[in-house]
Amino acid sequence: MRRKRFLYWLSVVLGIFLIFFGGGNLTSADTVSDVNLAITTGLTDIAQRGSGIDAWDATCLVFGDNGITDSQSQSAYQSILKNNDFFSGGTQGLNGISDVSAVNGLVAIGKDPADVNGKNLIADVIKDANHPASDYSIVNDLQALSTGNYGQTGEAARTSLTKKLIGMQDHKTGLWDEFDKVDYTGRAILALSMNANQPGATDALTSAIKAVSNSLYQKDGGFADSSNKMFGAENVYNDITMTNALASAGVNVYSPLIAKTGDAAPVQRVLDQHPVSAGNSAMLVQQATWTFEQARFSKNGGKGSIFAFNETNATNAGEIARMRAAAITKKQSIINDSQATSAAKSDALNLVDQILATYVAKLNADSNSSVAIADRAAGIAALNNVTVSHAAPVTPVTPVTPSTVTNNNTTVVTNPASSSSASSSSATPSASSSSNVPTSTPTVSKKPVKKSSQRSVVYALTTVKLYRNSNFIKSNLTKTYKKRVRINRSMFLVISQRTNKQGQVIYHVKDMNSGKTGYTLLGWKYFAHAYYSAKVTRIKVINPKGINEYGKVNLTSKKRHVKKNASLNVKKVVNYGRSNRMQLTNGCYITANKKLVLATKIEKGSSEKAQPSTPATTTAGTSTSSTPTNSGSTTTTTTSSNPTATTTTNSPSVTPVLPVTPNNPVTPVTPSNDTTTITTTISIHAGGSTIASGSVKVKKNATAFDALQAFAQQQGLALTYKGSGATVYVTGINGFNAGPAGTMTGWLYSVNGTEPGSSMGVCTLKDGDTISMTYNK
Repeated sequence: MRRKRFLYWLSVVLGIFLIFFGGGNLTSADTVSDVNLAITTGLTDIAQRGSGIDAWDATCLVFGDNGITDSQSQSAYQSILKNNDFFSGGTQGLNGISDVSAVNGLVAIGKDPADVNGKNLIADVIKDANHPASDYSIVNDLQALSTGNYGQTGEAARTSLTKKLIGMQDHKTGLWDEFDKVDYTGRAILALSMNANQPGATDALTSAIKAVSNSLYQKDGGFADSSNKMFGAENVYNDITMTNALASAGVNVYSPLIAKTGDAAPVQRVLDQHPVSAGNSAMLVQQATWTFEQARFSKNGGKGSIFAFNETNATNAGEIARMRAAAITKKQSIINDSQATSAAKSDALNLVDQILATYVAKLNADSNSSVAIADRAAGIAALNNVTVSHAAPVTPVTPVTPSTVTNNNTTVVTNPASSSSASSSSATPSASSSSNVPTSTPTVSKKPVKKSSQRSVVYALTTVKLYRNSNFIKSNLTKTYKKRVRINRSMFLVISQRTNKQGQVIYHVKDMNSGKTGYTLLGWKYFAHAYYSAKVTRIKVINPKGINEYGKVNLTSKKRHVKKNASLNVKKVVNYGRSNRMQLTNGCYITANKKLVLATKIEKGSSEKAQPSTPATTTAGTSTSSTPTNSGSTTTTTTSSNPTATTTTNSPSVTPVLPVTPNNPVTPVTPSNDTTTITTTISIHAGGSTIASGSVKVKKNATAFDALQAFAQQQGLALTYKGSGATVYVTGINGFNAGPAGTMTGWLYSVNGTEPGSSMGVCTLKDGDTISMTYNK
């Protein structure tokens, strides 16, 4: 009997538990789903506005799951230029509303509000912030300046506005006593949540949130000021404003603010008023949409306001979706290219996949929206630079035996007359080859490759100056970074590269320490890559405090501490977003930061001191350029004005450049069926593009470098190199040149997908081998 009673009461207790807690979870799940649906509905309505999309529309779209399209960004940009008082020729609009919307919209679409067609909107906001036109100007200007870091004057204005806003708070009630107490208190909480690190901001927020819960919160989940008969009644706009502000401040708006039976959650109250339904005003849809986006962001663990682009990462999902969509579009255009060969399409598609994987990894790791927006832009630019090689007419060349005359250090190679040379134009030089170049199907790039340094991390080698915008004048100078020793050098994230009005090539950068952004002069005189990125095999610890070895590539699971001057053997460098790692031979990981470690051994062809050497005379089937006997020597091949002569000079100070393929093609002749030749396929990649790809025939037992020389001649590529045999080192292809020793910028090669671990000059090929050359930055 006792057992039955026990089971009865246990079932009752469990039932009550399930009703309260299970029902609560079910409601929460429904609310989460409803919020997600409301976001989708709002964004769909916004997207349908087409060319009418404005700044706040863009802000909503960029926080959505699919991000914002290029056409939508352009529409928003044109709207900002037309409707913002400052850009359209006026001054600061009523209460700063025009400027705060423009700043948010510009940052959302990746534009710099401090430099829009030469106009500085931020300066206009700061001007008003120093002498606010109204109390509403204070909150609006503060929100605008809190979307990013706008230099010393911008930060000073933020501090001043925050102090003013805190001073306006009624310390008895904890609220802001404006004509619409609910609206202004909500806006004040939002602005302070974006400046929680400012003195007094946290205490002011705590007091305000408590006051809102006790004085303004209603049983239905909405907000009203019962003391104000004219403006204090609950309305959907005030409910949205306060819900957005509380979520930005870290309050759970999916639950009632006060634990009383029957009380509703703020976000549920907003949902119940259907603010994103068809027929509502554009402004209501905008405000409701970004409020739901803020609520979702905070519900999923996000901290702070989504409008604080340089502090929160609310745009990452949308930027990843936009990157994926761009990759799909690019792939489709490659597949539809009827003039490209299957091999060229395959190379281009693989390159798109590599770029997509790289930038998705970066976007997933990005800590804030500003960086994510810039990373996505750089990723799409890299995708757009991918070109598909097209097949050119077949121009087989019959190998000939040249006669040679050697005079001191100069070898003159004269080709005998042949049907091909006789029939070619007098302006066309005969082909000079490093190996036999019979029938092949060369491919050429559709458009020139553009270099890009975007999204890399660099450090300052000398004194550099940071400017507020791209106009390098004294009044725009925000900070000077003095030249420092290696371990203390300032590090910067390169956001973009451009040319300013003074004609200077400049970087848009972000200080990795302070987060300050600005513009500075570009050039390796000023900067070098801050992380090793190639084949380092041994390093020395130079950080005075030493470094740690970790069990995981993200530098967690510490294994041991390594003191300064210790030497470590490196297995490979591992790409990890912008911050590369090194995997040691013991399996542990360390940083690849050049401020902390120094590469003492790099797997590259090394050059010894040049010594004079006598060039060898060329013979049939071998390079017409003389072969140096000393690894430090370099050779140059130049085409003379005489169409049948090639002059080769051996000089330790000159880098060889293979001649460009003549514009007039050589008359085709029937290639010989030489069974002593092999065919290899070569593809060359740099700057996000395939420079060239195709097949070439070379002699049996030829090296990878022999094949590269033949291919460069066939494709008309400018190839430079040093050394020979085991010491040969490619220094440049088509202007993509290796950097100074230790910078890790240069050319890497693989054969059949594997890096041989030896010089190209001693890597012997087999028939059908595939060589890939990749320019590493």
